Amino acid sequence: MALQEGINTYCTIEYAEEYFSGKIYTEEWDEADATTKEKALKEATRQIDRQPLRGRKSDREQTLAFPRYPDTEVPEAVKEACCEEALALLERGNSQRRKLQQEGVQSFSLGNMSESYAAGAGKGLLSQEAKELLRPWLIGAVNIT
Repeated sequence: MALQEGINTYCTIEYAEEYFSGKIYTEEWDEADATTKEKALKEATRQIDRQPLRGRKSDREQTLAFPRYPDTEVPEAVKEACCEEALALLERGNSQRRKLQQEGVQSFSLGNMSESYAAGAGKGLLSQEAKELLRPWLIGAVNIT
């Protein structure tokens, strides 16, 4: 299925291009072809929709989790979070480290290098920026003002 804003993505490739035009360290996005960018935006949207969100959809019939009641439009922060998560997926979404975490591995050693992962590591969003942007809607997140 082609990229359809509001159906399988929170933003278009054009929106993401404009968003990233003002940012640094976006090489993976810049170098990706249109098909890969489309896939990244769709996957980022799926990842966002898997998060534990406060409230309810504005319309029971809407496909995606946003907008949330009482909003009638997808907030800019959600569109930006979609872009950030898409970039993170392109950068490190298929790493061996991420795969180990998703499989529940809690400790890994290679020679004299080792890593330990917390329970649940590898789940949720890859992008810290996306998490921050989505904080107002995430269950368990606290806004500090």
